[in-house]
Amino acid sequence: MTAADPELVLRRIPDFRRLWASNALGDVGAAFASLALSVTAVVALHASAFEVAVITALGNGAYLVLGVPAGVWADRMPAKRLLVAADLARFAAVGSVPVAYFAHALTVPHLMLAAAVTSAANVVFEVAHTTALPTVVGRGRVAQASAALQGADSTVNVIGPGIAGWLIALTSAPAAFLVTAVVHLASSLSAASMSASRTRIETPYPPFWTSVATGLGFVFRRPLQRTFMLAAATINFGAGFISAAYVLFALRTLHLSPATYGVILAIGAVGGILASLIAMRVRKRVGEIRTQLLCYALIPVAFAPAPLAQHLPVPPAVSMTVAEFLLNLIIVVAAIASSGVYPRITPPELFGRVTAARRTITMGVLPLGTLLGGALATVIGYAPTLWVGTGVIACSALVMTASPIVGMRDLPPELEVHTG
Repeated sequence: MTAADPELVLRRIPDFRRLWASNALGDVGAAFASLALSVTAVVALHASAFEVAVITALGNGAYLVLGVPAGVWADRMPAKRLLVAADLARFAAVGSVPVAYFAHALTVPHLMLAAAVTSAANVVFEVAHTTALPTVVGRGRVAQASAALQGADSTVNVIGPGIAGWLIALTSAPAAFLVTAVVHLASSLSAASMSASRTRIETPYPPFWTSVATGLGFVFRRPLQRTFMLAAATINFGAGFISAAYVLFALRTLHLSPATYGVILAIGAVGGILASLIAMRVRKRVGEIRTQLLCYALIPVAFAPAPLAQHLPVPPAVSMTVAEFLLNLIIVVAAIASSGVYPRITPPELFGRVTAARRTITMGVLPLGTLLGGALATVIGYAPTLWVGTGVIACSALVMTASPIVGMRDLPPELEVHTG
């Protein structure tokens, strides 16, 4: 370990330590809320398949409305202000759920509203966090910093789902929301301690809708960004079908308990921890672009044990755990491999808008897939819906093979944006 070690350098940056803590706390809170919303709807309120799909869709749908505007705000405002505001909004939304439950007033529409508010806050938090990272650590250290953040995310996600599942199982109530609210409050305090001057880029601002058009136009005009955006959108569209039926398949078809389901997610998250440790080595050996191609092709294969859980010669919980482990491993490796690409092909003054524009497309299709998946699950069943989602995800390989990036190993220097 030397002074030149990237991890040591990152740990010596005070604002990165604060951003790391805020990110870790915010993400574990989001993981708690996501699990608690769906399981509470199924177990405590006996929601239908379509009601669960609507809750899940609202929990992922804010990018359709706020994705690009959030990028404009992130380019114009200090990131820490947005991070704090997002966490306080999440604190209020999730905190309202146990209050309503203990007052015997919790309803499915209340969960829908909580999902919508937390989704909006998640969008603002994620865009502000991504925009802050290059200015906090420097554009050349974004990949290493993302690996450190992914490692923290995966580690806390091991603890989060398991605890949330046990709390819900023991109380038959959304008790996990109490912990979630406290976590989001702590995340806001960590973000508030960051230096505002380190998270703002001073620049003259064009009109709001001009900024929106600039972000969208930049993404669609750049072949590399456009290809990854379309491939990711295809994957997320398929993931929407899966998310609509996944919890219902586990709890109602496989008859797993909420606690067992939480433990499956927790064990599966160990794959993310492993990925955070090996991703940079894989990226260096295979190449940042080629790693993305390989990971995207492997996602449908990794998920297959889940819908096959009823037919494999092992307990269903084992099949689900294997699928979760492999998915976390592949997705985190892909995320880290690509994290250093976008800052190098995007001008700093456009980074927030471009990031938000890309995520508006890739994340915006997720709730659409979820709603379609929820409707489909009521007609053909949960397991067939999971297979439909898997098939859609497999189509992302067609997007990749039809683009010029197939022959790339790493990002060519001529595609990088050089700043003074």
